[in-house]
This record gives sequence, C-alpha cells and structure tokens, in this order.
Amino acid sequence: MGAGILMLILHKMHILRFIIAFALLPLFSSAAALSDTGKVQIDIRRIKLHEDIDALQKQVISLEGGTQQLAVLNKDQDLDLLFTDIYTRQLDVLQAEIEASPNLDHRIKVKYLTGLTLMMKGFIDSWQAGKIVAGQGVVIFSAYHQYMNADMEGNSILPLVMRFPYVVNQLLLGENSVFFENKGLKESRTMMFKQFAAEQPLLVLAKIDPYLEEPFADSLIIATANRFPEQFYNYAAATGSLLGKKIRVINNPLVSLIASISEDPSGRLIFPFVHSIMKGRISTDSIKLAIANDLKYYRLLVRTQGEYADDMRKRDTPILHLEIGLTIKKKAESLFINEINALHDEQDEVRFKILNPLNAEELYYIIVTGEDVLYTSSYVGVYNRMMARTPNSAGDSILMRVRFDRFKKFIRMAAGYNKLDAFLASMSTDNAKMLMKAFVRGLEKNFDLEDAVDVADSYSSIKNDAIRKLVSAEIENNLIVQRMNDNRRGDAIYGILHLLFRAASDSAKELTTKYKIPSAYRLPYDELADQGGRIVQQVFFYGDKDGAESFANFMSTFRGRSEWKIEQNEHWVEIRSLIGKPILIFANLPLDNSKGDDPDAKAQVLLGDYLKTKGMKPSIVIHRGHSYHLKYTLGQLPPSARIVVLGSCGSFQNLSAVLDMCPDAHIVSSKEVGTKIVNEPVVKMIVESLRNGNGVDWISIWKQLEGQFGNGIAKERFDNYIPPHKNLGALFIKAFNGSQL
Repeated sequence: MGAGILMLILHKMHILRFIIAFALLPLFSSAAALSDTGKVQIDIRRIKLHEDIDALQKQVISLEGGTQQLAVLNKDQDLDLLFTDIYTRQLDVLQAEIEASPNLDHRIKVKYLTGLTLMMKGFIDSWQAGKIVAGQGVVIFSAYHQYMNADMEGNSILPLVMRFPYVVNQLLLGENSVFFENKGLKESRTMMFKQFAAEQPLLVLAKIDPYLEEPFADSLIIATANRFPEQFYNYAAATGSLLGKKIRVINNPLVSLIASISEDPSGRLIFPFVHSIMKGRISTDSIKLAIANDLKYYRLLVRTQGEYADDMRKRDTPILHLEIGLTIKKKAESLFINEINALHDEQDEVRFKILNPLNAEELYYIIVTGEDVLYTSSYVGVYNRMMARTPNSAGDSILMRVRFDRFKKFIRMAAGYNKLDAFLASMSTDNAKMLMKAFVRGLEKNFDLEDAVDVADSYSSIKNDAIRKLVSAEIENNLIVQRMNDNRRGDAIYGILHLLFRAASDSAKELTTKYKIPSAYRLPYDELADQGGRIVQQVFFYGDKDGAESFANFMSTFRGRSEWKIEQNEHWVEIRSLIGKPILIFANLPLDNSKGDDPDAKAQVLLGDYLKTKGMKPSIVIHRGHSYHLKYTLGQLPPSARIVVLGSCGSFQNLSAVLDMCPDAHIVSSKEVGTKIVNEPVVKMIVESLRNGNGVDWISIWKQLEGQFGNGIAKERFDNYIPPHKNLGALFIKAFNGSQL
C-alpha cells in the first residue's frame, strides 16, 4: 500500500480522527526509514517468533471473514483500510525496526517481539468476547509502539498512559506485560486503576484492595457508597477484611452509617431507611422497635415509600429508593399474600382476616408488589378492600395518597382483572381522562416495552366508549409528536398501538401485512401437524376436586362417540380420532394430590417423557386447573406449542411467560374467571375444526362461540376470554419485533 493511498485514508477518517491524530505519528515516521523489510537479517533464534507474528497478522485480518488484502471489522471501509495497513505493512515495519536496532540484544528483541504476539492475541480474544472495537485495535498498535520506544530509551511509560483508554492499557500493561522492567509500570498500573474505576464503577470495591493506601481510595469508596449502597453494605459487613477495616476509618456520614448498620443483627431490615436516617426523620432505635412487630414494620415501609416519592419529586432521590420497594414486596408476600393464597378455599371472613388492620395505601402496595404471586381471587379480595377503605371509594384519591407510585402497573393489573372500568368510574370523568392520558404518554422513554404492552393489554378491557376514544386519540397525538421528532422507536411503538386500537376487532390482519408477522387470526392444519400429518394435543389436569370434575366433563366430549377411540393407563389417557384428520390427544389423569405426594405431577412428567420418546411434539397445549396450578403447566410448556389454551382464572396475566417459550403461540386466556362452561366449548370447537381438516380460524370460531352463549353468567364468563386475534399485548410484541428497529 503506497504512501499516497495511506494519506487518502487518513484524510477520509472521521470516526477516530481525534483519538488517532497524535497516536499514529510515531508509526509513519518509522515507516519511511524501514520501508524495505525484506533486507533485514533475522537471527535464527528469533525466526519462530516472526512466524508466530505472521500467523497472528493473518488471523487478525481474517476476523469476521476478512481477506489478506482487507479486514472487514467495520461498517466504515476507510477504517478497515487503515486497520489493514497497520496490521500488515506497519506491523512488518515494526518487526524490522526491532530486528535492525543495533542497540538491542537478543533478550530485548525477544521481549519486544513477544509483546507483539501478546498484543495481537489480546486483541483477538477481546474482539471475540465483544470487549473491544476495531478502532481501538488501531490505537493499541500505536500505544505499543510508543511504550516500546519509551522503554528502549529507559524512560518511564507513565506520561503516556493517560493518552490511551483503559481497554488498551489493560492489554499492554496487564499481568503479562513485556514492560515489566519499566520504572514507571507500578505507577502506570495505579493510574490504570483510576481509569478502570471511571469505566467500571460497579467493580471498584472488588478490585480496590491493592490501592487502599492511595490518596484517591477514600473518594472512590465514598462514591461507591452513594452509587451502589447495596453492594457497599455487603463489603462493609466483612469487618475483618482489608476493605472492611478501611471503610471504618473513613470520615463520611453515609459510609459510617452503612458500616454501623451492617454490624447490627437487624441491619438488613434497617438498611432501606438509610435516607430517612440521614435526613433525621427517624432513628435506628425506632426502626428496631418497628421490626419487632411485623405489622408496624410493614406500615413503616409503606409510609417511608411515600416520603421517598415526595423526595424524588423534589429531585432529592433517595439512594435506596429501589431497595425500599423490594423490601415492601418481600414483606407483603411473606406476611399477607402467602396466607390469603393458602386460604383460597375458606370463606372471605377467614381468608382475608389478616388484612383487617391495613389501610388503603398498605393494601395498594400488596397489589402492585404482588403481581407475580397473587391468585386471581386474592387480587379481587385485596382490591375490593382497598377501594372500600379509600375515602368515597374514589380511585384518584388512593392514587394521590400513594403519590401515583407505580400507577401504570396498577392500571394494567386492574385491566387484566377486569376492574379498570369500575376503577375509572369511581372518579370524575375529567380525572379519569387525565389519568389515562398520563398512562399512555412517554412509552418511548423506557428501555423495555413493559409499559407499552401494558397499554395494549389494558385497551381491550376498557368498555367505556369515551375513555376508549380518549386513549386512541392520545395514542395518535403521541404518534404525530414522535414522527415530528424523528424518533424511530417512538414512531414504532405508537404506530403499532395506533393500528391496534384503530380496528381492534381485526387489526391482526393489518399487522400481519405491515410487520410481516405470523398470522394471529388463522392457523392452517398443516402448520399444526407434524411430519406424519398428525396433530398432537397435550392437556394438563390437576388432582384436586375441581380437577376431577373438569376431567370428567372433558372426557364426556369423547366417550361414546364413534369418531374417537380412548385408551387409558394408570397415568394418562390417549384419545385418537377414527374419522377425519389424525388427531392425538393426551391428558394426564387428575390423580388425588390431597396427601401431598403429588401423583398428578408425576403423571405429567411421565406423559411428557413418553411423548418425547415417541417423537411427538404437541402443537396444542391446554391448561385445566386453578390459577395457582398454572405455573406448573408453564414450567412444562413444550416449545412446539402453537395453540395454548389457559383455562384458569386470570390467565391473561401470563401471556409474556408463554411467548417467552413459544414466540409464535396463539393464546386463549381469561381476564377473570376460568370455567369449564367456557373451556369445554372452546376446546371442542378447536378439535372438531381440525378433525375436519379446516384449520383454526379464530374470527370464525369466536363468532360461532358467541352464538352459543346467551345472556347471564355464561355470557359474562365467555366475554372474559380473550382469543389470539384480540390479545393486543401479544400482537404488539410480535409487531414490534417485526419492525426491524
């Protein structure tokens, strides 16, 4: 590569021009002096080293499929050209420079040549681990050359260290550094730790022991206490360690407080209140008094959460604002949720007695922190009591009392359990509108899609036409703003929601076309059948009283009918179609689990193993059981499932868990009560449609099912079931993943 081309590359470089401007100057000055490397005589003792270097050069250039002529590590071809020149011509020049130097003996030449091999091996390993970018590979070579020149002249490398980033210095000056004899290495490594601390603050305490006596140690420790108090607490609790001892001599109020708390037997329970203690609102002694009484402690947590929310509005963010929420969650579950879940068969007066002392705010936090563990009936019981204890039973009143903390999660849960309309109706129309506007704003700002999915799921639960129109209009307004701001992520989020809400009854068709996602409204027979043309269905039953009744109803669909053949063993039943398309249905027996040995669980495992042994992959999975059994079905859900029917109460809350395992699954679920009077007709219609070779058309099936349910309780229960083409949250996730952002 000629000097003219190289200068053109440098002229066109944009990405690294600031970093490389000074870094490459030594390379090009030596290049002119040693452009003819073929005339350099190499001592036979060092030939193997040069061969190793040559092999590594080829390996570096060929990363990501590059050729000997051009690396392809970047989207920027100019940078690839520069990288190629450095690791071919420039590296050859440096090899020649080392060999030609009359001032270097054999040992020193071996040292610097070995350094080149370590440099390239380090770059390759870091690249493959995703820890480095190609531009830094350019800088590494320049840094090595400069460090080598300083070392050859007997000068300290310390003045050079701050010119280069930590990732470069770590490769060249780490444990295997060839500059081990340099008089500035120790000080350089100390300076490198400061670079490391700036880039990896979360790892400072794990690596700081060798630097505890450095002048900067105290400030790093204090900074870590403020930024990562949870981690700091753990290190402070190790009182006999070097760091633990150092922490106790630092003169800083926060450091001293956490160190003191970490020595207390109740330290973990005191810890969430650090901000309040620092503000002088409460003492550790008064916290200990509350700890002695579970109810008082939970109340103190909730009260403090409110104070922290006030502080955050004043831009005085408590350092443990997340920790207080996690502690509330743990206590809500252990003190209240576990008991009301366990008493699910008892009368409400017995089941919810433990909640009697709690006020509306304390019940609110049981709801918003107990999402993962509350049974459907438990949620309903807590919600009803919260509203009854709220002044005038006004929803906006309880939200104001909790400072609107986690209100989006609360609204989404209310929607999921069919309580949203009633909740909005409990406040003035204007306040309901303001609340729902806030609910749908700012979705583009979050790193994940949780809030956007919550909005999608909630929309289908809103029956009030005025609120539905308001939410839809607010989505459209936000979409306009995102497009004006050229925010691609916001455009995608609000664009998908706008499409969903504009025609929720059949929007899946439009989504399928625009975002190229699998159809959400129809599944042909062939997409459900295995290679042998069979459709395999697996049904999960559980061995309680309701499970036995559900199983009996399920079997009545097939018994005594000429279209089906039934075979049963001690663990499961197999049902085969004799007329029409080949359908195989396997269901474990609901064996009595009242004695605690869970024979039904054993039957499920044995059935799953049998299907695997026979090479059968269920494309349809049915859950029949209470909501507290659902996690066991989900834990055994086969990835092959394309239709998943969740026939339990509140199963709509579990869509994401199904999609994590089966991204293309069509899910039927209930927002409230799951019941056999709906489950049986749904399952029967799916099976009969497939047996007749028609596939599954959800819009058609749902219209037929609507005709089977008149008014009354059966119609109310059916309306709580959500078919795949109306699962707006699931559709949103699939569409966003197909938006190519």
